[in-house]
Amino acid sequence: MKNTLYVLLAAVALLLTAAYFAGGSELVAAGLTQALRTALRAALLIAVAFIVIGQLQVMVTSEMISKWLSRYTGLKSIVFSAMAGGLFPGGPYIFYPFLAGFKGKGIPFYLIFSFVGGKQGYDLTRLPLEASLTTPGLALLRNLLTLPFPIIMGLLARRFFPHGLSSDPEKSGDWQ
Repeated sequence: MKNTLYVLLAAVALLLTAAYFAGGSELVAAGLTQALRTALRAALLIAVAFIVIGQLQVMVTSEMISKWLSRYTGLKSIVFSAMAGGLFPGGPYIFYPFLAGFKGKGIPFYLIFSFVGGKQGYDLTRLPLEASLTTPGLALLRNLLTLPFPIIMGLLARRFFPHGLSSDPEKSGDWQ
């Protein structure tokens, strides 16, 4: 997070300098005024988005998702795995260790693959924030357009890697 802040601060410094040389302090002030207007317009939506994200994080637990993933088979399991990935709260520092916990539990590789695809493609905890920063229609359109990809990824992984990434068929379900 600290590195991201430094990169953004460098971008701000660069853009403010460029604006100053392009149009003087009036252009810098106009840009800052526009930024403040945008921030104020989005502030309430962002606050509500964080409330939704927080509620999802406490309601959808890793135990719940683990139970769901082990219940289904076939196409239904791939669709459910992708949806579970989209509902899973937190960033990669949370969901990759969660997935590592499945290593010895016999969960097929294609389910893990569609779960990661769902997390990256859907990430419904990001939807309220995305809708507040763009428009709800644009956020919904992006999610609808990406809807089939994690499912297709899971189907392809099931077809081409039925025994995971291991070349040993005895290790069915081992996704190393």
